[in-house]
Amino acid sequence: MINILVVDDDPMNLKMAEFILKQKEYYRVKLAKNGREALAILDEDPTIDLVLLDIEMPYPNGFETLQLIRDNPATLFLKVVFLTASSGVEDVQKAAELGAVGYVKKPFMPQDLLEHVEKALVADF
Repeated sequence: MINILVVDDDPMNLKMAEFILKQKEYYRVKLAKNGREALAILDEDPTIDLVLLDIEMPYPNGFETLQLIRDNPATLFLKVVFLTASSGVEDVQKAAELGAVGYVKKPFMPQDLLEHVEKALVADF
């Protein structure tokens, strides 16, 4: 079983990602509507394998959330893929600098999301 945490402040994006990911019976999906909720889930559940993280959320935004993930020794090497409508060069570069292993543009197609997830799960740090 692969445990994936999806973090997005838009309920429709959460439902869509969950629906797509649950097509694979070996994915278990947890949802968080903001960075604070995501960090609490990560503190409670050390079995999370991958985080799909929106950038544009209220405090903490996705970049701040990823920095907090990286600052915690327990989640330092957790794989994170950004799910975002933002595709500016600066955002892509900042995501890479913070150690994101992928970047999926919203709105995402089901196959595109699944491919990025599978690539991220086998990526080396």
